[in-house]
Amino acid sequence: MLNELKSMSNNWIYQSNRLIEASYTLTVMEQKLIRLLASMIKKDDDDFKEYKFKTKELIKILNTSDSRFYRDIDNITDSIMQRVIKIKDVNTGEFEKYHWVDTCKYKDGVLTLKVNKELKPFYLNLDWYTKYQLKNIMQFKSTYSFRLYELLKQYEKIGIRSITIDDFRCVLDIDDKQYPKYANLKQKVISVAVNEINSKTDLYIEYEEIKEVRKITSLKFYIKHNENVKSERAIDLEDLNRENINYDINIVKNLIGDISYSEAYKILNAADYDIEKVKEKYNVVSKLKNVNNLVGAMMQAIKNDWTVTEVINNKFNNFEARTYDYNELEANLLGWNKE
Repeated sequence: MLNELKSMSNNWIYQSNRLIEASYTLTVMEQKLIRLLASMIKKDDDDFKEYKFKTKELIKILNTSDSRFYRDIDNITDSIMQRVIKIKDVNTGEFEKYHWVDTCKYKDGVLTLKVNKELKPFYLNLDWYTKYQLKNIMQFKSTYSFRLYELLKQYEKIGIRSITIDDFRCVLDIDDKQYPKYANLKQKVISVAVNEINSKTDLYIEYEEIKEVRKITSLKFYIKHNENVKSERAIDLEDLNRENINYDINIVKNLIGDISYSEAYKILNAADYDIEKVKEKYNVVSKLKNVNNLVGAMMQAIKNDWTVTEVINNKFNNFEARTYDYNELEANLLGWNKE
């Protein structure tokens, strides 16, 4: 059965966070083809399938020309068959290596692809994953934009991500001989990718360079929703499925602390499932003192749109703000501290 590509740009991609952190190299066309293939995989499927694509439709969605596609398809599929993913084991620091696909077939104007069965844990029956819409990345012209977008999309709900230059190079598979100076890396990789993400996707990125002894050793990215792009957060069936609600509820629980699942759900529901609003109002409520009912205060803050200025002058002005461990929160949200 041929796969319909006409509305493919609205497909969702689900990937394990471990795959997001993997190290590999792909060309721009290979990145698009692999992401297109990933968008056909349903995370609740029991197994991978063979996915078949008509050439004419494939050319259109990959935004390439007929002549280039027909000229390059043999080499592209050869290359994809040989590409290697290196996935780091967080416990041992060792690498596991996999190929992307088991088979590539091209016959009668139809391309058939099947994902390597060893990658099932990274695409199927997922617990801790990152999701985004295919349309966000299909206009990229830099291969590094795909990787940086996914690395930051993973942290979207946290809103900030720090990464050392060494780790950045490792994940993007850029060795020390390629762009050896940071200035070259910034010009050819970081700035290009950030500009593409900001102009073409649902994310808006700013970053800060962190120095040690006058040398830039890491980057701190600030991740926001791009107001110029229609929000993915519309309350639809995709966002209201139980797994995603559970994910958001756990964010609320880890942010506020010492509240039950049902209490976290009430807060999330009151905020129309908008995690940013929950964060904002928690910051407001944290300025209060002597609040006996934190959940009730959160509900009122959301309902009445409290601001920091308003609550500082309110009668509950002796409440000590709650603090939390950012690293612990990050680990919980990304599934590193599974019970």
